[in-house]
Amino acid sequence: MDKEYWLVGAITLLILASVLDYFAGAVSFSVGTNPFSFLSPNNLVVYPFTAVAIGLRALGMVVLILSAVSTIEKQFGFKAFGLFVIGVLAELYAVQQLATGSLVTPLNWTLAFAYAGVLLIPVTFYYLLRAALSGINSEISGQPEEPESKSRERIKKIKDLDKE
Repeated sequence: MDKEYWLVGAITLLILASVLDYFAGAVSFSVGTNPFSFLSPNNLVVYPFTAVAIGLRALGMVVLILSAVSTIEKQFGFKAFGLFVIGVLAELYAVQQLATGSLVTPLNWTLAFAYAGVLLIPVTFYYLLRAALSGINSEISGQPEEPESKSRERIKKIKDLDKE
């Protein structure tokens, strides 16, 4: 699937989450300093629209981040490290916002940041595995992933496009 479709899907999820927040109305709830305490059955039963909106917003953020990361070709270790850093920063931000009671972002967005950070963990492991396997593959075959002749041809085609 083209990257543009993923980008449109992510934006659609974020808009849909905002629409659900509008229909749910103003809600007031407390989660303490742990962002995952909202996932208790009591809160999910009382605030189902809000829970779905937070989930859709978190999923939209993850798809948006993965769309941005997918523009980087190969470099799986770099992708894994970047996603790990983004996930950790999202978690730390959410915990700090909840602990200090700061209102930089609404509580719904803060929880979505926390859940998006957790959703990035499996993807980080996926890219770590891909990095390990690509390293093993190049060691076993002894060849780079792209032969030099093909690289030269590709560079020549790019240079020819610049001349036009």
